[in-house]
Amino acid sequence: MIFLKTKQNHYRKYIKLKKKKSHLRKFYTNIIYPDRLEILNVIYETILKYVILFFTTFLIWVKNDNDKIKRNKLVQLVYSNYNSKETGFVWISTIFYVLISFIPVIYIVGFLNLTINNSITPFKDYIEPFVRSRTESVPNNVFQYLFNSIVFQKFIPGGESYFVLDNQNQDAGFNTFFSLIPGSFIAIPSLYIAAGGYVKVISAYNFIFGNSRTGSFFGNKVKGLWLVIVISILLWIFSNIFIFTEVHLWTRYGGINNWLSDFIYLIYVLVFLIVLFLVLFKLIPSFKIKFKELFKGTIVATLPSFVLIVIYTYLNQLVSYTKFGSAAGFFFSISFFINWFIYFMFLGIIFNNAYYKSFVSSKTIPKRIYAFI
Repeated sequence: MIFLKTKQNHYRKYIKLKKKKSHLRKFYTNIIYPDRLEILNVIYETILKYVILFFTTFLIWVKNDNDKIKRNKLVQLVYSNYNSKETGFVWISTIFYVLISFIPVIYIVGFLNLTINNSITPFKDYIEPFVRSRTESVPNNVFQYLFNSIVFQKFIPGGESYFVLDNQNQDAGFNTFFSLIPGSFIAIPSLYIAAGGYVKVISAYNFIFGNSRTGSFFGNKVKGLWLVIVISILLWIFSNIFIFTEVHLWTRYGGINNWLSDFIYLIYVLVFLIVLFLVLFKLIPSFKIKFKELFKGTIVATLPSFVLIVIYTYLNQLVSYTKFGSAAGFFFSISFFINWFIYFMFLGIIFNNAYYKSFVSSKTIPKRIYAFI
């Protein structure tokens, strides 16, 4: 009877444990259960691979089964590089420095407009009637005024107020350069910081391609300064071409519609982005690579960047950038754009790396011209 009573007590004890299930927590807390949201990762991976496959199908025409195998390999390589932690840290670490480079780039464009364009009298006389139609007092630096009002204004409405020009005419000579001295106290230090940012871009580019030679500190600094200057010159050239196009249409037809002006602006932006990415992808690496091997990654970087600029061009019609305050809104707009611009640029670099490794060579050849760096 005692045995039966004891057995009955154990039975009741197990019933209580079955209800509470506290004993399971003691013995199975170290088990890693399957992620319930794993299906979302699978969907994300599938969509991303199809997007990559779309670009590869559009940009790479296969002629035989071997090329098709290489293209499928390229898709896997782009996906693996895109999802790697190293790549994520690489592009994030360069955003701040490239953001700082925005200041010297605008300053260099203004310097070129003031010292070159304004010194060519036929150019200045040609666009002055167009400037008079837009403002009562003609500024001394008419080209920089138009850069701010019809180029930069389209990108970030209201942003031209942060690049104020002296509307009073100045005498030729050293007085022209004296007007640049205040801005140089900000532009020159930011140019040095920006060069350091492009040093990181150079190292990241070589790292993604697996190039063992990333260059020396001094050599990459000089190269970073050169990249900032090249970007400034390209922006100066394309902005002036757009300005002369606007003035020509205004002179010929006595005016220009806003939609036509925006259309021409977006065409120039698209061409500018293609040229900019091609030049950067060619100059940044420390190894030899041909332009035809860079074009596909250039398209991958250009298309989303162009869509972003289109959004920026027309977003102010719906949402004002100054809702967070004029200075804060301006800085937020520039920061957001630079963040995605660098992101898309590294997407193009990753695509170029996958194409180079799949269709060109598995190794890179260092540039001899950069042997000293």
